[in-house]
Amino acid sequence: MKFSIQKSYKVMALTPAILGLGVLAMGSPAQADEVSELKAQLKVLQQRIEALEKRPVETKVVAATGEMAAPAKPAQKGYFVIPGTETSLKIGGYAKLDAIYNDKSVADNSAGDQLFLAYTIPLDKDNPNDDQTVLHARQTRFNVGTTTDTTYGKLNTFFEGDFFGTGTSANTADFRVRHAFGELGRLLAGQTWSTFQIVDAVPDTLDFGGPAASTFMRQGQIRWTEPFAWGSVQFAVEDPSATLDNSAETDDDHVADMIARVNCKSDYGSYSVAVMARELSADDGAAVDDSTWGGAVALGGKIPTFGKDDLRFQLHYGNALGRYMATKFKDAAFNTTTGELETFDQFGGFLAYRHFWFDNLRSNLVYSYAAADNDLSVVADTVNKEFQSVHANLIWSPVPSVDLGIEYLHGYREIESGDEGELNRIQVSATYNFF
Repeated sequence: MKFSIQKSYKVMALTPAILGLGVLAMGSPAQADEVSELKAQLKVLQQRIEALEKRPVETKVVAATGEMAAPAKPAQKGYFVIPGTETSLKIGGYAKLDAIYNDKSVADNSAGDQLFLAYTIPLDKDNPNDDQTVLHARQTRFNVGTTTDTTYGKLNTFFEGDFFGTGTSANTADFRVRHAFGELGRLLAGQTWSTFQIVDAVPDTLDFGGPAASTFMRQGQIRWTEPFAWGSVQFAVEDPSATLDNSAETDDDHVADMIARVNCKSDYGSYSVAVMARELSADDGAAVDDSTWGGAVALGGKIPTFGKDDLRFQLHYGNALGRYMATKFKDAAFNTTTGELETFDQFGGFLAYRHFWFDNLRSNLVYSYAAADNDLSVVADTVNKEFQSVHANLIWSPVPSVDLGIEYLHGYREIESGDEGELNRIQVSATYNFF
């Protein structure tokens, strides 16, 4: 049996009047006037109830305190509140296709044919295969982040992966973790961009590898960020893995890499200075047993120029840049004559200009250079000596979430013996962001 709330309310409102009318009806004739008056009041009451029934019903959520509960709002743009919690969630990523033509091939199913890795440029003396084309979607990525207010500040988490894992085949790409970290207030722990890398300065290239001499490193770390009105200061300890030359490659890392960075932001752009100290150690349990300290410094930023245009740059120098630079110079080498581990001066950088032809059409021109001052009495003349690269592209965004572009890349590599190699590449890309 169905019985609506409105009908129930109507019956409850009329019940006292009906009972009163019944009592008066059983009384004396002298009460007739009172009965007539009561009937009139009953009629007015019924009309009021019918008017109330015609009004729209408003549903209101009331908190336990009796006050109106405000609807939950996302903590940041792009996030949505998870029902029943105080946590906001954001999901992101994109699907990307890269169609690449190389005038020289690194090797069959090589990652060097799918993104620019300067140290894999084939040397002319090796007679590499010519004219190689590949299409892949390995840069496609997925990420998820959360944010929650706590008594210790924001609790943020972030995870992201792509398909540039251990597999090299373009059609059987393996998923890998890019970022996986948490932040509570000013403390970050997990895997993300190295504090030595100046992310604001990264150029806008279609190629995933970027400039030959860029710093490019994601690794495990613990980082503290102290904010100021003008920017921030960061301190971090990071994974100390080292790459050593002449068969001295051993797992003998004692002290985490230590990095500090100062970031400044203003109307005139963003600028950062980073310094790093590293202990490099080698011990093969026999003749190789030594350690040494090295360091490096980086300066970079992004400068607004005309309209939406900007100039991006980074310069870095040190005797322990090694694996932190995309050239993958060796961190150190063991001198079998002196029995000591030696480091070598290395430097590099890039300059990039981004120009907007229209709001949805932009171009980037990027030049990069890197060199190492190797000691040939310690290392062989087959080690890399110098790299250069040039990127030039045109990117069209027909809608805000889509980038369609074409890019030309020229790369140059020289080893200590004087042998060299060049690479020319044409890349067409289509990127479709999830949101």
